[in-house]
Amino acid sequence: MHPKLYQTLRRLWPGGRETRRHWQLLEQNQWLSTDTFQALQLYKIQRLVSHAYLHVPFYRQHYQAAGVHPDDIKSLADFAKLPFLTRDDVNQNRDELLVDNVNKADLYFNETGGSTGHPMQFYVADTFWWANQANNFRMHGWYGKQEGDKAAWLWGAEADMPSWSWRRRLRSALMQERYLNAFTMTEEKMDVFAKMLLIWKPVMYKGYGSVLTLFAEFVKQKGYVLRPRFIEVTSEKLYDAQRTLIEEVFSCPVVDHYSSREMGSMAYQSPAGPMLSLADMRYMEVVANGQPVSQGTMGEVVMTSLTQYAFPFIRYKNGDMAIMGEEPSPCGRVFPTIKELVGRTNDFLVSVDGKFIHSEFFAYTFRVKPEVARFQIYQPDRQHLEVRLSLRQEVTQDWLNNAKAEVQERFGAATRITLEIVDDIELTTAGKHRYIISDVKPDFM
Repeated sequence: MHPKLYQTLRRLWPGGRETRRHWQLLEQNQWLSTDTFQALQLYKIQRLVSHAYLHVPFYRQHYQAAGVHPDDIKSLADFAKLPFLTRDDVNQNRDELLVDNVNKADLYFNETGGSTGHPMQFYVADTFWWANQANNFRMHGWYGKQEGDKAAWLWGAEADMPSWSWRRRLRSALMQERYLNAFTMTEEKMDVFAKMLLIWKPVMYKGYGSVLTLFAEFVKQKGYVLRPRFIEVTSEKLYDAQRTLIEEVFSCPVVDHYSSREMGSMAYQSPAGPMLSLADMRYMEVVANGQPVSQGTMGEVVMTSLTQYAFPFIRYKNGDMAIMGEEPSPCGRVFPTIKELVGRTNDFLVSVDGKFIHSEFFAYTFRVKPEVARFQIYQPDRQHLEVRLSLRQEVTQDWLNNAKAEVQERFGAATRITLEIVDDIELTTAGKHRYIISDVKPDFM
């Protein structure tokens, strides 16, 4: 009964009708033919670039300096010739990136969580939220979640928490959302939250991979039986060991959601398995040495939001790395597949001889050790590696020597490895746990 009441009220909220209109179009887009879908993408890109050239000072100057004009974009390949936008560009040219025919007071000031240590500040319009919510409704529908169904959040971003104002609390209650704050998680609070979930029975859990992993470990230890329909993991790379644990504890699919504060939803895992780039909303490219790479090759992620006109993000390097898939999704949706979201450009490691070390190695190395509560790896340069471990119990010197030897074998004798036992590993300002931190850039950057 509540979902139908919510759906009725939703139409009366600001942007309610616009959200539903977006949603209806998005539902149709996913089943278009490849040719029709690419034509739609090109139309949206041409329209966005023309708008930015005419009404956004930064892009007009940027494109004129590069000797390009919106009329030059006759194909998606032509679009790949436009200059990139970087995080530094955004922070240094915030006012010049605003459209010239809007009042800044009508926009919302926003910023990223600062997981990299350098928050990015920007503006968004109401229309961004409406379109992104429609995108979320579409994605959740793949797993049977209706608009207004119950959802539990294990979250840390203060901007999203409902506890700061009566409006947010009311909205959260109407949307049937309940939260466990990742900033203040304790065993007592996890216990209260778990007991609430036993009674309330939400359709979906949503949270950071590290927080859901911690909660899953707690639930397993307590023996609680919690059975959501699916669990959505977002804002962090999810490691195989984490996915296995969460699926084992909650007996439901764990779904990857690729999103960010500045872009909203960019990709979502299909029920058939692959991650799908939501390319009618966010056009995704993967580049190396400034040029598009072939499918199956790792590179930097370049995103274009096709719905943000007040503060456009066009060919924006978001600091992530990915590998695009080579085969279509078995589900039949037209969206490009993503073989792997490797992580942030400073979330992977390189050996002295230039070999790429997948971050999954550390998940397998330390997650299987019951003595380890948390770990963090920091690489200041190719010659040095710092391993920080937060332990559940005391260990012997032999245990430490063996753990260090496992890492040494993978990186080679030329790497100097230090292993430090710490009381705790701090979360980022967004409430996330960063497992891998690297100051080493890949050669192709």
